Amino acid sequence: MYKMSKIVNDSEDGLREEETLTRYVNTTPHAINILAGSGLNQGKADITIPSSNVSIRVKSESEVHCLTIVEHLMVEIRKRKFTSVTYLEDGVEMPLPNQQKGVLYIVSRVTAEALPDRSDLLMVDGTVRDDDGRIIGCTGFAQL
Repeated sequence: MYKMSKIVNDSEDGLREEETLTRYVNTTPHAINILAGSGLNQGKADITIPSSNVSIRVKSESEVHCLTIVEHLMVEIRKRKFTSVTYLEDGVEMPLPNQQKGVLYIVSRVTAEALPDRSDLLMVDGTVRDDDGRIIGCTGFAQL
């Protein structure tokens, strides 16, 4: 999904706005609803970014760290570590592309944490829940 974006940069010359065509690639398995509602976007329509044909996932492995007893059961407490990141496009695994100007990937928090040096990864932020506690949208994005 391509959207026109205004980016405000704080430079030595002061604040500058530049318009750029940005591609938002939703790599999560569900649509992302950005809720306008109030603040900067009051009176504007909500936006839905559909899931794409791209998936970025973190592979991990775990090892038993210790055991604990919960009532009558022995329960493992595991240490989990990231082992690799997979990039799939149309179900085909390929190398994770280099960062590209104008392309931002919406990913899970785990994926963003596994790739801390990438500035092209966004996570949903300001999640909004319905009366049953289900997430129905967000009010913005965050980066690590």
